[in-house]
Amino acid sequence: MTFQRTGWPRHLAASVLVSLLLQGCASTATVVEDAARHPAPIYQGPEAPTMYADAPRSVTGVIARPVSVVRAAVRQAFTDYGIPVTVDNAANGQIGNPDFFRSRQFMGRPMTDLVSCGGGITGPNAATYRIFMSIIVTTKGDATGGTALAVLFQATARDVVNGTSNDRLVCAGSGRVEQLLVEQTRARAMK
Repeated sequence: MTFQRTGWPRHLAASVLVSLLLQGCASTATVVEDAARHPAPIYQGPEAPTMYADAPRSVTGVIARPVSVVRAAVRQAFTDYGIPVTVDNAANGQIGNPDFFRSRQFMGRPMTDLVSCGGGITGPNAATYRIFMSIIVTTKGDATGGTALAVLFQATARDVVNGTSNDRLVCAGSGRVEQLLVEQTRARAMK
């Protein structure tokens, strides 16, 4: 970039240009970035900065079967894993359960293989805490006659022995819950 003589000193022209560029960037990206990267505070204290949970991300897949077949397969996969279906909305394509819990094991695997909820003196919290989960599967027909699905999984943990009813830790998923649900749905849909 070159500056032509306009009567302004070079350092003043450069600082005005930088100021205008920064104002333009700040006004367009900050709110969107904060909403996407920092959806929910998990710790706020007077002597420490606020810590945020990661934004949830869905795992997606495509199954070469009609939506009605895939929706039935999703319901069956939930039954296979012992998850009661409390949301079944055909209008927006959602099936799932936004609030259920398990302890120690889920989907035939140790909870520690599925989520990470921090640890303590006795080991990983996921091994002993009650894990509260939300799993929502969204199905939508695609242009080829198949079905696109997205699985959104979120988890929190509560120490039911020493905690209070409001003490929950945010857990990070390993991606295995979503993968198992997509695989089970695909196997059910292809029968």
